[in-house]
Amino acid sequence: MTTFIQQFGILLIITVGISFLMKKLKQPLILGYVLGGVAFAFFLGRYNLGSAEIATWSELGITFLLFLMGLELDLKSLRYLGKDILLVIIPQTIFFFGASFFVSYLFGFSTVESIYLAILFSFSSTLLGAKWLEDKKETSSLHGKIILAILIVQDLLAIIALTALTVFKESSNSLVWTIPLKGLFLLLLAFLLARYFLNQPLRFASKYPELLFIFSLGLCFFFVVIAPLLGYSATIGAFIAGVTLANTIYKTDLASRVRPLIIFFNMLFFISLGLQIALPQGGKEWFFIIALTVLTFAVKPLVIYLTLVYRGYDARTSFLSGLSLAQVSEFGMIIAAAGVMSGAITPNIASLAVILVLVTMIISSYFLKYDHQLFRICEGMLRKFRFTAPKHLPIIAPQNYNILLFGYHEFGEGLFNKLKQLGKSIVVVENDPENIEMLKRDKTPYIYSSIHNPDLFEHLDLKKVELAVSSHQDLDANKIILQKMKKSNPKSAVIVRARNLRESLDLYKHKADYVLCPTYVNDQHVSVLMEDYTTDVSKVIAKKVEDLTRFRQLEEKRRQSAQKQSILWDIDSFFGLLDGTKR
Repeated sequence: MTTFIQQFGILLIITVGISFLMKKLKQPLILGYVLGGVAFAFFLGRYNLGSAEIATWSELGITFLLFLMGLELDLKSLRYLGKDILLVIIPQTIFFFGASFFVSYLFGFSTVESIYLAILFSFSSTLLGAKWLEDKKETSSLHGKIILAILIVQDLLAIIALTALTVFKESSNSLVWTIPLKGLFLLLLAFLLARYFLNQPLRFASKYPELLFIFSLGLCFFFVVIAPLLGYSATIGAFIAGVTLANTIYKTDLASRVRPLIIFFNMLFFISLGLQIALPQGGKEWFFIIALTVLTFAVKPLVIYLTLVYRGYDARTSFLSGLSLAQVSEFGMIIAAAGVMSGAITPNIASLAVILVLVTMIISSYFLKYDHQLFRICEGMLRKFRFTAPKHLPIIAPQNYNILLFGYHEFGEGLFNKLKQLGKSIVVVENDPENIEMLKRDKTPYIYSSIHNPDLFEHLDLKKVELAVSSHQDLDANKIILQKMKKSNPKSAVIVRARNLRESLDLYKHKADYVLCPTYVNDQHVSVLMEDYTTDVSKVIAKKVEDLTRFRQLEEKRRQSAQKQSILWDIDSFFGLLDGTKR
């Protein structure tokens, strides 16, 4: 007879193997954790891990997961979101909740069950969206900033929803009114600790790594103990503890200390979900899963696209944002698990939630990987939603300029300042409303438009442009700039930016005069390059030849290395055929 430790070891080995497969398929690791639990329960059910242990894993997993989410949330970042994001999120959330509640109710679920399923549908996956943006190095792009801002607000709304469900399950009217007041007391306690009491013990504990680790966990469980006494769940307490520590100067050090332990318990939580999944027995549940999956990929991106276009964002930014948020959030599994533990819903509803999250995450991963190709496929169909500047951001049409700067985020702002010091007449092309406000405040000549707007280049006098510089890292956008500039003014110099070696070589093939690859350049490099451009262009040409030779050598080495690796299937070629490009 096997012991619990042996059973756990078998479960962990299975989970590790499936997790490797998930990463090979470009899927998030939580799918490997959940499927590890499913595989163990399905093939090795005779071991029958105790339900008490599974319940403990689940509760600890939720506690630590919300503690980590709170620890990674800096409330100061909310100041930079802007009203546009809030005006986009509010109607989206209301529509998503209403549509999914209506569909759930039509399928015969009770009002409470429909509310839980509607909350599940209302939010998108922070884990999936943020990870893909990081992998593709698009966190600083306009659509990347929009996606991350929406996910931050959605996480806060999910916490509010979890809190509201805790409050409204109370049958006593007096408790319903007093619990919010107790919640304010809990937040006040967290604020006072972060502001006045924690810095001194944290400063002392930071000298001893083990003590810092134990202290952070102690604070977590202090709120875990206090929260239920005030009528809130322990998981809400863990989240508030995380937010409390996140707003101290020791946030980064604390996160690095506790992350390995939290990752382990998070894994146990998602494994426990897999162990408890019961496949739907009736046709109604399967039809419901299909209906909500279709709703996820048909309605979610469309609503997000329309609301962003209405707020003045260009079609490409709106499309990529909608596509990236078209899945069901892992937070829904947390809320469903909490609902089961409180007795509000049955385990069957939680199983439906987990299956929906798994299905939508798997499909969405490939949408995220090929989002740019999918936009090119759908671009013609989206032409009727043409890009227009909103009324509160009027276009300023500059009269004289000999340099075009595309993009004004951090890298572009440095380029602008350097070119301005060299006495050049510059106009900035920008489509981020936040940056436009900055340009207006600084009285900098600008054109509010997107590179992907077909009308943009018709309003630019490219024949008088000596130099065009793009601070964007988007390959398609830079190709458009090169095509338009070289066609209208072959003598103009065009400097663009790339994310990696392969894109650098591709841009050189499209007649770029110089490609800035962040792997090999820094601000000082750019400054020297700008000075060389104004004094001796032959130095720029020599540098281009030198970089191009090195890039080709490195790319050849990578190509030879890649040929030795196994390939599961050639899905890249499929998308290449769809959008008419060679990969």
